[in-house]
Amino acid sequence: MTTTDEPQQETAQLEIVKGEEAELQVGGLRFVACRREIDKFDGGVSLYVFSDLPDDDRELLRVDLFRERPHYHAPAENRAEFKIKPRAGKDARDWGVEAFTTRASELVLEGGFNDIAEQLDQEALGSCGTALREMFDGLGEPTEVSHFEVPRSVFDALEAG
Repeated sequence: MTTTDEPQQETAQLEIVKGEEAELQVGGLRFVACRREIDKFDGGVSLYVFSDLPDDDRELLRVDLFRERPHYHAPAENRAEFKIKPRAGKDARDWGVEAFTTRASELVLEGGFNDIAEQLDQEALGSCGTALREMFDGLGEPTEVSHFEVPRSVFDALEAG
């Protein structure tokens, strides 16, 4: 009997600390935000964007408004990260407020949700900037600790920055 020795991929343990969630419903979208700290590497606000249309509660996007590596996932389950580049003197939270008040439909389209993008209330979304900022600013400190096994290469890449 022969056996194939497949190399075992080395793993590392990644700690994620998450805070309580806050929610805002506006213009056909439901925003759920929390603070997350990704081990010693990064953290900030994570924004989960869901459809809030009748009979449709799909998660559309995940936006990680982090200090070091801000990015978003479109659609939410896409592991690929699209980099966020805040304007000079602004942070990723500013980018999030600007993006969802001026081009929410574009982001939803980018995730492949054409049917939802067409139904969004652009006027309502355009006026929700203050509410989004207040939601971000009011988030509590993360306290819920979870540990995840990740490939060592992922951990090393985070550590390298």
